[in-house]
This record gives sequence, C-alpha cells and structure tokens, in this order.
Amino acid sequence: MPAAIPTTCRLCESACGLLATVGGDGGVTLVPDPEHPVSKGYACRKGTRFGDIHGHPERVLRPRVRRGGAWAETGWDEALGEAGRRLRALRAAHGPESIGLYLGNAAGHSLGAILGAQVLQRAIGTKKAYSCLTLDNSGMFVVLEACLGDPMATFVADYAGADHIVLFGTDPLASQPSQAQSNPAGVGELLAARARLTVVDPRSSATARQAAHHLRPRPGSDLVLLAALVRAVLLRRPPATLAASDALLAEADVAALAAAVAPFDDTRAAAETGLPREAIAALAQRLLAAERPLVWSGLGVLLGPHGTLGYWLTLALQAVLGGLDRPGGWLRQRGAVDLAAVFRRIGPKGSDPALRSRIGGFPAVLGTLAAATLADDALTPGEGQLRALIVVGGNPAVSLPDTDRAARALASLDLLVTVDLFARETAAYAHVVLPAADWLERTDVQVHMASQRRIPHLQVAPAVVPPRGEAREDWAILTGLARAVGGPLGYLAGAVHPTTIAAAAVSALSPFSWAALRAAPRGLVAPGEAFGALRATGARCVNGGTVRLAVPAFVSALADVAGAPSEPAGLRLVTSVRPIGSLNTWIRGGAGPVATLHPEDLAALGSPAWIRITGPGGTVDVEARGDPALPRGTVVLPFGDARGNPNRVIGVARLDVFTGQPLSNGAPVTVEAAPAPGWP
Repeated sequence: MPAAIPTTCRLCESACGLLATVGGDGGVTLVPDPEHPVSKGYACRKGTRFGDIHGHPERVLRPRVRRGGAWAETGWDEALGEAGRRLRALRAAHGPESIGLYLGNAAGHSLGAILGAQVLQRAIGTKKAYSCLTLDNSGMFVVLEACLGDPMATFVADYAGADHIVLFGTDPLASQPSQAQSNPAGVGELLAARARLTVVDPRSSATARQAAHHLRPRPGSDLVLLAALVRAVLLRRPPATLAASDALLAEADVAALAAAVAPFDDTRAAAETGLPREAIAALAQRLLAAERPLVWSGLGVLLGPHGTLGYWLTLALQAVLGGLDRPGGWLRQRGAVDLAAVFRRIGPKGSDPALRSRIGGFPAVLGTLAAATLADDALTPGEGQLRALIVVGGNPAVSLPDTDRAARALASLDLLVTVDLFARETAAYAHVVLPAADWLERTDVQVHMASQRRIPHLQVAPAVVPPRGEAREDWAILTGLARAVGGPLGYLAGAVHPTTIAAAAVSALSPFSWAALRAAPRGLVAPGEAFGALRATGARCVNGGTVRLAVPAFVSALADVAGAPSEPAGLRLVTSVRPIGSLNTWIRGGAGPVATLHPEDLAALGSPAWIRITGPGGTVDVEARGDPALPRGTVVLPFGDARGNPNRVIGVARLDVFTGQPLSNGAPVTVEAAPAPGWP
C-alpha cells in the first residue's frame, strides 16, 4: 500500500491536516490526519474532495491561445511570448494603468501567487490590482486597522470559554467557517453551548436550530440592532467605569462611542429590525449578565448594506463587554509568524487613501482595489481605462456584481489572460489561458495566514505529486509573464522561490528555525499563552496604546444612518449562504440552487415552482420553495452556483463607502413567477 503523505488543506486559512495517498494511476485520495497537532483528525468535506478536482478530466493541462476565435493548444514559450508582446504594446500605447490584475480566492491561499503578482505588477508598472477580497470581507481589515492599528489583527472565537454566545449572520454548524475550522473542537464547543447560545439570523440555519434563542431580523438591519446593543451596555456601564476596568479602553473614546449610538434606542431598533422590543431588551440583558460574553458576526453582516460599520459595531460591542483578547471572548493569537512586522515592511494598508479605484475613488484594501468597479473601469473611456486583465485563481465573470455588465467588460478587453485549473466562465472571454498547478502539486508555507488560527502553528506542506500535464506553479507563471513583459522585476523575481522567502520570514519573525520546521512533517506549534497578544502589544494600537472605538469616519457614517429615512417595505435579499459541498465554481453543491421565501410571500405569487428575482443588477430565474421559518419579506438565494447566481441581481449603484464592496444582503428585489428553465 502506498505511504500516506502528511499535508495541509489550502482552501481556507485553517489549513487542516490531511493525509494524501497517491494511487497507481496518479490519483490522490485525501483523508483527515488524526495526528495533526491542530486539526486532530478534523477536515470539512471540501478539503477531502479536492482529489476529485486534482484529477478532474476538464482541467487545463496545456497553455491555450485564441486564434481566429478558436482555441489552439501551444507551448509555454509561445503562450508567454504572445501575452508579453500584447502587454508591452498596450503599455506603450495607453500606459501601465491600462493593465490590471484580478486575484481570486485560490490566489489568496498561495504565497507564490501573492508574491508573483507583486513581481508582475512591478514589471508592468501598474498599481491596478483587484481582488475577490473586496467582494465579501474587506470591511473587517479596514476596521481592524482603524481600531487596532493592524489590519491583520484578526481574531478567532473562544466558544468554550464563553458563558453566553451571540452569533450575527453566521452559521458555523453548516458552513464551518474558519473560526470553527481552525479549532477542531469548535463545532463540538458550539453544540455544548446550546443552552447559552443566541443566533441572530433571518434564516432558520443549522446553528439557529440548535440555539436556545433565535432572533429573525429583517435582512440588512443588523447595524441598527448592534448599535442598540452597544447603547444598552453603555447605559449600564459608563465610560469611566469601563476605562477603569480595562486598560485597552479610554474614557473619552468610549464616551464618544456612547454619543454615536445614542439615537438607536430599543424603539427604533424594533421598528427597523421587525423584532419585538422585549426580545431586544432580553438579548441585551443576557449579554450584561454574562461574565464572559462573546459576540461574533460573519458574512451576514459584512455583506449587508453597512458591512464595514456592522463589523465595527461588533468589535465595539465585544470591547465594551470586556471581551477583547480575554478568555471567553475574542482570541488574538500572536501567530507563528509576526505578520504585523511583515506588513510594516511590505507596506499594504487596511485602507489606503493614496491608492484609489479609478471609478468611484474607493480606497484600496490590503493593496487591492474595489472589484465591484472593475467592469466600469473597462467600459468607461478616459485616461487609465482598463484594457488588459490578468486573472489569477478567480472567476470574475461569475463573482462580480451585475454579471451582465461584467461580461460586457470582459468581452471589451484587448487582452484577457487567465491562470487557473479550469477554463470556466471567465475563460470564455480570454485570449490566453495558462494552466496552474493545484496545491497538491506545489510546496507551500502559509506564513501570510499564520495568525488566523486558534493555535500558532506553521507547517511546510510538500508537493504530493508532480504537476499534471504542463501545469506550472502560480509563481513560475507570473514571474514568467513578468519577464515576457520586461521592466524592473525586483529581488523577488530572481532564482528565489516562495519557500526561500518563507524560510527567511520564519527565521526572522518566528520562534522556529527553518531546519526544525522542515524536519517536522506535521509542522510545529509555537509556545506561549493563547490570550494576551493584543494586550501585550497595546502600544501598537492607534489611540495612545488603547483600542480606538470612536473612529471619526465610522461615527460620521453612523450619524448619516441615524438621520436617513427608513427603507421602504418590500422583499429583501439574503445571499450569505453557501452549501457546504460547494466550492466557488469548481464544485457545485447539488442539482441546482433553490431560493426560499415565506410561504405567504410565495402564495401571493401563485405558489410557482420557479421565480424570477429582479434587483438593481438584473434578473435570475431559480427554483423556489417556501420556508415558514423565514420572516415575511425575505428571499434567500445561496451563492456558489453560477446557474442561479445572486450576482446577476446585485448592482453597483450602492457600494460600501469605505471599501466599494457590493451590498447584497438586504438588497431590495422584486419577485414574480417564472417558467422553469431546467439546469444543464
């Protein structure tokens, strides 16, 4: 029997341990690794199914170039030469900012792709990099930088230590997000906490069905409820009292926060959320009565009409409850690598007002521009108009809002190059398709995600098999494109491989030696306490060593919300739902997407089997079912399947003011009966 090779999953930041077995036909079987020091035999089904993606018959295995409207397979020299020649011509004719990059989710989990993209940007001379980061959780990094001074000061939730847990817009028992995955006991801890668990979610999610309390607010109203809860806490715990009890809080800052949330009393919260005043007051009382309360929000809030403000008030609520970087609250693990030091050296900011999108003027987040503006960048004439795009590990034809407009934009480009495992929807508009190696075919050290796990662990994950066909690592492809373009490459583009760069980071910024790390097939765990990293580095905070809660820009934006009229009644969309079995457009979650509405809303349409959902961006036809657990006026349309893609509905007229992120949860839509199209 072939020996099992210890490796790690690279589909999310949790990096669960896997055992890979290579069959005689080159296929790879993946199972959870029971000896992994962090995941301890846990892995979600996405990771264990990746062997199917690795061996999929539709993978692109040779470079392709479009000739006369048809694809022709070719060699690497010709493909890179073709792309390089056309990029040089566009740069000469229209300037470097006519060329951009788009980094998808797969690129974010590859250190080689991230570093290679920097090399390519430098060679082209462009600052125009878009990423999928700005389509879902970009507000989190903006808030962390504004409040803590460090955009990478991410947290995980201490479910086991909390005596009351409140989850806003997240479903860890079904979607198993990173704060549960990075702790192999996380799901069990939540199940054990059912009696002290409150879920705030319009849907009757898997987690909500296990909770002692379930509040179903109107979609998009989370911000008002969070503001009301912060107000309730500060009425009982004055700023002076809080500052005296917690060195991370400053009295004047907390007082300014109290003034900002003052307009959001229980009466207003009840009117805008549709929740009874008594339920809101009871939730506030449970939080105040708890010794170790935990409040956590997910994509349900981040994708809402005020995503950045919603995450800010989640952090503020946790802070005034006394649960930042303390047992039972938000755990700020220092990580196996000092990422804050890395970011201080390489420069990306959580929010960079000096680097803005050409359309809309939105600040870059972690060095990448608002992807929701990409289509308009390509379709709007003028200086710096986007004319060429290199897409790495992403599928903007599906993931951008207003997909019809995105398709027109991609079709309008003078050059589109895709670097991916498959020729999906975006490749239909491409001129050059370059086959990437998957994570079973490359060696990785995810130093860039080392602080986003409950336990400070780092592992060198080896290549399990050689690349299929002529596929190459992202790093090799992007540096090859950089050489074909010409221009300054920088020190990264020499013979240095990403593992060499990771080795330098480990040696300088971690407690490990590179030799010891390489000698440990399942990686190493850094010593030290789980809590206290934020408090130990309080001097890095931006407010005299304390957390800044009353961020002026956020306070001003909240005042605008307080003064705005209530949204008119009507159907509101919820999109922050993805079947556990789906993975972007690589793995579909089932026979086809299904939208759910309250039975009375569906009956008002004549109880059709299929409905047409129309929003600011366009329409989508999808199968429909009634769900009596939903509040009236709610339409749930899961994402992750291009056949019923919510992005066909989401427009770009209203974007988050801090990040340019599209507002999908809570978006107004209309619904009517539709004929059944049948899925291919």
